[in-house]
Amino acid sequence: MLSLLPLWYQCTLVFVFGLIIGSFLNVVIYRYHTGRSLSGHSHCLSCGEKLRWYELFPLISYVCLFGRCRTCGCKIPMRYFLVELSTALLFVLMWTQFTPSLLLLFSLALVVVLMVITVYDMYHMVIPNQLVLITSVLAVLYFGVQYYGVWSLTALTLHVLGGLCGFLFYGGLWLVSKGRWIGLGDAKLALPLGFMLGMPAVFTFIVFSFWIGAVISLSVLAFPYVTRALRRTYTKQVVVNSPRYFTIKSEVPFAPFIVAAFLVVYIFNVDVISLMSWFV
Repeated sequence: MLSLLPLWYQCTLVFVFGLIIGSFLNVVIYRYHTGRSLSGHSHCLSCGEKLRWYELFPLISYVCLFGRCRTCGCKIPMRYFLVELSTALLFVLMWTQFTPSLLLLFSLALVVVLMVITVYDMYHMVIPNQLVLITSVLAVLYFGVQYYGVWSLTALTLHVLGGLCGFLFYGGLWLVSKGRWIGLGDAKLALPLGFMLGMPAVFTFIVFSFWIGAVISLSVLAFPYVTRALRRTYTKQVVVNSPRYFTIKSEVPFAPFIVAAFLVVYIFNVDVISLMSWFV
C-alpha cells in the first residue's frame, strides 16, 4: 500500500520513523551495560531533571532548545542530534535501495545494530561481544534471504571466504601490533560484515575503511576547531587519549570507519578497482 504513494511522501514517513528509532537508540547507547532499564524516563544528564514531552521530539527539540537543557542550561551532547539524523538518513537510503522486500527489513535492523556499535565504540573504545553476535545472526539471515531458492555451494564459499579475509586481515594487524594499531573487537566485527559482502567485495570494504579513516583523521588534524569539538564531546580518555590535543599518535576507535566502509559497499555496491580505473 505504501508503495502506491509518491516517493517523496514515502521517504518523509521513513525519515520520521528513522528519527524515532534514532531517539530510542540514544537511550540504548547511554544505558547499555549500565544495568539501567530502557523504560525509565529521559532526563538531563547534568541536573537530572525529567524531560517534558515537548523536549522529546527528535531533532526539533534539540534545535528549539539551542542544544541546551531547559532547566539548567547545560549543553546537550551533539551526539543525540547526530544519531537521530544519521539513523533517519540511513533508513531513507535503505528504503530507496531495497523497497519493499525482506532484505529491507533486514537492512533496517542492521542499521540499528551498527549505529549502536559505532557510537558505543566512539565513547568506550570497545565493541561488545553481544552486538557482534547479533550482527553475526543478521549476517546468516542475510545470506538466507539473499539466496533463498538459489542457494549454491559456490555462493556460500565466497561469502565464507569474505568473512575469513576480513577477520584475518584485521586480526593480523591486531596480532602484529599487539593491539596498538587496531582492537580485536574490530576483527570480530569484520567477520560477519565480510561474510555479508563476500568475495571480492570484502577487498573494497577493507580498502575503504582505511581511506575513510585517513580522510577523517587528517581532517581533524588539519582543522583545530574539530579537535576542540571532539574534546568537548568526549571524555579525555575515550576518543583522544591526550587530555590536551589530538595528534597523529592519538588513539582513535576504528569501528566507525569499518561500519562506514561496509555501508558504502553494501548500499552502493562500489568496487575499488573500478573506482581507481576512472583516475588512470
